[in-house]
Amino acid sequence: MNKNLQYTLMSFTGILLMVIASGVFESNNDTYYDDTESAGSYEIGEPGEQQVDESDIAAVEDVEVAVNTATDEQNIEWVDQLAVIDAQYPNDMERLEKYQSLLDDNKNPFAPILLASTIVNVKNQSRDVDIFEEWLASFGFDVSSIDSLETLANNQNVNAMFLLGVYYYQVQLYDQSRSWLEQASNQEHAGAMNQLAWVYREGLGVNTDLDYAVTWHRHSAEANYPRAMTNLAYLYSIGEGVEKDLDTSAMWYKRAAELNSASAIYAIATYSLNGTGGMEKDEQQGVSLLMESAKLGHKRAMYAIGKRYENGDGLEVNMEEAINWYSESAKLGESDAIQAMNRLNY
Repeated sequence: MNKNLQYTLMSFTGILLMVIASGVFESNNDTYYDDTESAGSYEIGEPGEQQVDESDIAAVEDVEVAVNTATDEQNIEWVDQLAVIDAQYPNDMERLEKYQSLLDDNKNPFAPILLASTIVNVKNQSRDVDIFEEWLASFGFDVSSIDSLETLANNQNVNAMFLLGVYYYQVQLYDQSRSWLEQASNQEHAGAMNQLAWVYREGLGVNTDLDYAVTWHRHSAEANYPRAMTNLAYLYSIGEGVEKDLDTSAMWYKRAAELNSASAIYAIATYSLNGTGGMEKDEQQGVSLLMESAKLGHKRAMYAIGKRYENGDGLEVNMEEAINWYSESAKLGESDAIQAMNRLNY
């Protein structure tokens, strides 16, 4: 992992949920309640906690110079790089590392938007403009890059539209966000469709419209966007905006799991353990999937594996492994894991 990312990923105590709403399956065992996705148990501290040395300052200055001297062709390359990562990596920490690499290695001036947006979503701080802007500043973001994005977007660059939609969403200029997201969505940009669905799910600058939100989640999911698949699957699991249908929910989770979504794999593990979603109850398969999700960094899966190691439930009793998994889950803010660590005096 590069040095700047190590500075970024510090003190992950406080990570709760992404902007995605929480819920539960009908289960008395391992409970699925969020769509938080992580690809590693990294740690994210507040912007002010990051260490800074002369090389970091130089990197920031390089980004600012890049913005001021870039050609339209270079700007297009930069937004396209970010679009590829957003589409191909469903897990938050994996995306963070990729975005950071684009910032460090390619001096991509737009990378801070998605770095900051991902972090505040993971830390449940997406309703705090000041914190978002602090993160932007910590990554050397030059606000003049928004002008460059506006130019590209006005020239019908769909990836620039998406980045503007994300940026304005986080600074709570929802009319502008919705405008750009709608334009990108109408050009079938999968990430924009998924983000637009959230505007209508949460009623941000518009009346809440769950039917319309489901429509855009579905379009995004059908465009093979894993996070939209898990959003749609979750809505089917609780019957929000759609009729409750666990079989359909499981179908969408399976599609996202095939694309390596940690939260989707966790959800399928839960269905397998409980014999729901049209799946036969299969303890061995369920535990195996829990482990797979935990290794990808899903905090609830980590806690579930720790609990099974502690209790000998599907795994041999191993308190060292239990504590290790509880510890990793607790770092991601999982409250049950934190309580387990306290109970075990760690």
